[in-house]
Amino acid sequence: MVAPSEHAAASSAPRGTRYYDGRSAVAHAATLRWRDAFLSVLPVDGEAGELAVWPRARLTVSEPDPDGEVVVSSKGEPGRVITHARTLPERMAARRMRGRHYLGWTAVGIATLAIGAALVVGLPSVGAALVPRSAENRLGDVVETVIVGKHRVCSGADGQHVLEQLEARLAHAAKITEPVRLVVIDSGRINTLTLPGARVIIMRGLLDHVDNADQLAGVMAHEAGHIARRDPLVTPFRSAGIRAVGAVLGLNGGFADASSLAGQLVGLSYSREMERAADANGVAYLQASGLRSDGLAAFLASMEKPADKKSAGTSGVLEFFSDHPRTVDREKRSRGSPIGESALTPRQWAAVRAMCGKP
Repeated sequence: MVAPSEHAAASSAPRGTRYYDGRSAVAHAATLRWRDAFLSVLPVDGEAGELAVWPRARLTVSEPDPDGEVVVSSKGEPGRVITHARTLPERMAARRMRGRHYLGWTAVGIATLAIGAALVVGLPSVGAALVPRSAENRLGDVVETVIVGKHRVCSGADGQHVLEQLEARLAHAAKITEPVRLVVIDSGRINTLTLPGARVIIMRGLLDHVDNADQLAGVMAHEAGHIARRDPLVTPFRSAGIRAVGAVLGLNGGFADASSLAGQLVGLSYSREMERAADANGVAYLQASGLRSDGLAAFLASMEKPADKKSAGTSGVLEFFSDHPRTVDREKRSRGSPIGESALTPRQWAAVRAMCGKP
């Protein structure tokens, strides 16, 4: 393979290269131009301008699907490029492939047997722990595509930066080593979703509902608790069993099967034990970050009294609790303390609130 020149014109990407802007499901035919520090995504129809320009240092590349296609994205950006792995520069492809030749299908087979055994004896957490991060990220890519593809991504740059800073602060307290991908979508549901591969989807309905940034921080800290324990991966193993093993590892139909499973994973709920642990850990992360830790309890109290909220109706509350099981003592267990600094300044909170085009 001849690597694209670092300073050359557009690479000879195959006709199947597609760009998705993250705001609609429309695919744009594209070609790629690789430079020293940036990747430019260009239209192939002769129109002037660029569809996207991403710093190479922020790029992530998924595992290839059975047809050899990969998903290229940039941290903090809503867009995606789907292209064949051979369009990647040689150094990037080599970095992704390094070490696979030594493990290969032997490692996959061993992992599959170990995970299967764990599931048979009823230990989904053990099975999930044996899944490689690369496989978990692949499943997260598919699930995120299923969810985000149905909604407009709220891409206000200032608000996105503020949320990423807050998320990084909480992730540090939770000892989460991998970067957390955070996306805000224009959905009226009062909810957040934590996906495999350290991904958090925040819905516009949640931003409309919370009274202040500390309540939002409480919810985000709760979701950090799920990420730290890998709950988004344990849950499908517990609920979908051996089929999840095959889909996560790319077996039993590969990418297409994982896509089918992804739609089912969206509707799964965490156990009450998982929710209690995430509540307690979320409060601890806020305190460790020097932030006030009473926001989660205040948010839960607001969900118990939807009539007091102009932005929330009964259906919104039921949607939230369909994913987060309702328990009598959750608010009491999550009370935390008002001691500590506020999660965001008034200006930062305003930027977050305006992300979906609603000041």
